[in-house]
Amino acid sequence: MPPVAELPPAFFALAALVFGLLVGSFLNVVIYRVPRGESIIYPGSHCGSCGASVKAYDNIPLLSYALLGGRCRACKAKFSAIYPAVELLTGLLFLAVMLKSGPTWEAIAELWFVAVIVALIFIDARHKLLPDVITYPAFVIALVPIAELLRLNELRQFTLQAIINPPPALFVSPFGLPVSTTQAVWVGVILLAMAAPLFWLIGWIDEILFSKYFQWEEEKQTETTSEEMAAERAAQRRYNRVIYGTMAAGALLAAAWAVIGYQSLSNDNFSFQLAYADLCHSAFGALVGGGIVWLLRTLYFYTRGAEGMGLGDVKMMAVVGAFLGWQQAIIVLIIGSLLGSIVGLVMARRSKQGLKTALPFGIFLGIGALFALFGGTPLLNWYIGMMR
Repeated sequence: MPPVAELPPAFFALAALVFGLLVGSFLNVVIYRVPRGESIIYPGSHCGSCGASVKAYDNIPLLSYALLGGRCRACKAKFSAIYPAVELLTGLLFLAVMLKSGPTWEAIAELWFVAVIVALIFIDARHKLLPDVITYPAFVIALVPIAELLRLNELRQFTLQAIINPPPALFVSPFGLPVSTTQAVWVGVILLAMAAPLFWLIGWIDEILFSKYFQWEEEKQTETTSEEMAAERAAQRRYNRVIYGTMAAGALLAAAWAVIGYQSLSNDNFSFQLAYADLCHSAFGALVGGGIVWLLRTLYFYTRGAEGMGLGDVKMMAVVGAFLGWQQAIIVLIIGSLLGSIVGLVMARRSKQGLKTALPFGIFLGIGALFALFGGTPLLNWYIGMMR
């Protein structure tokens, strides 16, 4: 059997397509259950109408839907065409990533990013919601320069002396200033450890600044059964576990960053310099992407007295900016705004609410993010060339 590196490109392309179809099937579970507060693990796949379990041979992406005519085998209830659409879209996007980046660490990171964006697009389209249980962990992961860290040379045995008395090891930061490895370690520790708590802090500040502008709908006087109350409590516990788990994961990643950084002092730390530069670019990209949306959201509140964009859009753009960088984040915002404006005007003309028609902006941000992933770099290079 030939080494993996010697396999033909067609093998990786086909593998990416098949893997994408499987991931798309899982994303259907995420898209359906997460907004409802249900577990994505238990119970297994089942019909939403009759509750019958979906057998493994009826759960093959695309094929099972076609063979069953888009209906449940047990009760013949019709399944939504969204299910095969998500599977096919994810498979094609995974294939496009492999054709673009090849079998590299960057491709693995891009596959993860595509899966997150697809899930957010379809959840926002159906529920006008961008769940924290997705954006919190996605933001922490997007900050981590995984590809660069994996390129680090084999680390020597870690010693406490490297922490107590580290050598200077100065290098130039992304902003042109000399930075010691010790400083780079602590900057990374703070960024990774505070990523998830920062999201929580933004939500807390948002409540203080804008709570008087929120337009709460009057709750209908309906009796809530004990089963429904128990389900809501269980969903809240699941959400909290994800949020607190993300905070704990951020702390562990910060500790791992410190260990890797101090170990790199005894080696050629050029790879750590690249990792630090990538971490800084990610943090700045998150600040630009999320910050611009937050500022626009703030201006809309104080000028219109109503909520124009949700806080989920801010968090989504922080994830996009952290992964793609600040320049690509601006491209995403431009594309998302143009698409949102065009679709919004069309919907406003057809709706009785006119320009007050609610629009799930995350859909257009997601489309813009996918465009930037595949075409943003050539577009930037073309623009920079035009400016010279």
